[in-house]
Amino acid sequence: MTICMLAMSCGNNNNKTVKTRLPDTSKTDGISKIKPNEHISSTKVHQPDTIRNAEATQMNEDAFQKAIISLQDSSLMVYGNIREDYRIFGYEQPDTNSKKLIFFSVFTSDVKGNPYHCPYGAYYSTTDMINSEIKYLSNAGNFIKANFIKDKTVLTPIYILKDWIRFEEKN
Repeated sequence: MTICMLAMSCGNNNNKTVKTRLPDTSKTDGISKIKPNEHISSTKVHQPDTIRNAEATQMNEDAFQKAIISLQDSSLMVYGNIREDYRIFGYEQPDTNSKKLIFFSVFTSDVKGNPYHCPYGAYYSTTDMINSEIKYLSNAGNFIKANFIKDKTVLTPIYILKDWIRFEEKN
């Protein structure tokens, strides 16, 4: 019985109540003192970042999929294959700390509702983008530089880590 209750209490730690003692600043000697019965409660909500491989969306290295750049027209394609894992961001600068502009992922929790707030959206594949395409321009260090094009108008350059890119093979 005790083991069952212990196991059940360990399962949900998404919402934790944290009690903090507040210092008594009413003293004039400049030293704060804590009153033993003075507490404040707050609720901490934890939402896992799926990019950091939360258990439900952990990626399998044996099944990674990369975006493919066409040798014919420089188009970048991400194919929505549920049997392969991928998380591909397009950044504003060739720096993973820069603003995320677009995102491709096999995981619904990464795409549904655009949880990373990418201004050009979150998609399973490039075919899901309406009237939009991505065209490779050049290499930029550890990144490739490409144009994000919507309605035949270049909106912005985007940078994607080379680790997630491969060029189409010649026939």
